[in-house]
Amino acid sequence: MFSRIRRAHYLFAASLFGLLGFHVGVWAVQLAPLSAGLRLGPAALGAAVTVAAAAGLVTLFAGGTLADRVGRRPVLVIGFAGTGTAFALMALAGRLATLIPAVLLYGLSVSFVDLGANTVGSAYEQAYDVTAMTGLHAWFSAGALAGAFGSAVALSAGIGYRAVYLGLAAVMAAGLLTALLAAIPAPPATAPGRRPPRRSGRVWRIPAVLFAIALISVTFFGDGALESFLSSYLQRTLAGGVLLSGIGIGSYHFASLLGRLTATAVLRRYGERRVVTGAGLLAATGLLIAVMAPDAAGAIGGLLLVGFASAPVAGQPAPGYEAREPGAGSRKTRRRAMSSTGAGSPLRMASRRESLPHR
Repeated sequence: MFSRIRRAHYLFAASLFGLLGFHVGVWAVQLAPLSAGLRLGPAALGAAVTVAAAAGLVTLFAGGTLADRVGRRPVLVIGFAGTGTAFALMALAGRLATLIPAVLLYGLSVSFVDLGANTVGSAYEQAYDVTAMTGLHAWFSAGALAGAFGSAVALSAGIGYRAVYLGLAAVMAAGLLTALLAAIPAPPATAPGRRPPRRSGRVWRIPAVLFAIALISVTFFGDGALESFLSSYLQRTLAGGVLLSGIGIGSYHFASLLGRLTATAVLRRYGERRVVTGAGLLAATGLLIAVMAPDAAGAIGGLLLVGFASAPVAGQPAPGYEAREPGAGSRKTRRRAMSSTGAGSPLRMASRRESLPHR
């Protein structure tokens, strides 16, 4: 039975993942109205999204060290404050030149929230010796479903996309307030006299790790393309309208939610190799259906397959693969990104090799 403090810790971690998912759902639906309002073609929209993604990489690689030094709360505060400001700037942007600084700030800031959420989730797992990331990623999917559908309803009711961005900035302000006041779980301290295992950069030379990186890259390349252009595809290319685009994006995340809730059992029963292979084939089939569909309803059917198939591959922590020493935020976050795939076996093997004593 959960104690009061443990329940508070879990609800805080779940709220972080839920807020992340909510903003992702709103972001995906908003891109089509944003590009139409600023008269951006696909190339210009893609350039803006690329700026955000590149900025996010900078934060993810440098922010882990910052989290180790200053703690999780300041990282979350910086992330929520910057992301809220970025959405306010997007609401005011009148052309591509003023949109680029906004998305740059967004990419830098939201990755701090992403980093903070994952480190809080990992700290919760360590503090209570449980596996919680699967459930926390389900909160992400549920939040994305709510964000996509809610923003589509608002837009279809006549609320402008600028007002929706301002509303999203207010949601980020609520996240900032929560980060300032909430109790944050702390991982257990290292026993006196015990040193954390020394790590080396040789893990990147292991072929299994390179395979895992390639698998992650392919998975999230498709996820990024869907997130960036799905709204425009459903609204413009297939003339589905804003409400149907929200239903489509929400359905994708709903399917991901179902996939994440069943992924652990599927992985244990069939093994990672079979699951990854089957998921790839099913996702490819779903994408083919979505591209070949003559209308938005048919495309949504394909997206359901893609969302469900991708869940065991993306966002599924590898069992038993978790850093246990404090002060490992930067390493753990990058490894969490790697172990968030069905490539758990090669990563666990690499983890064991890397943890061997160095002579």
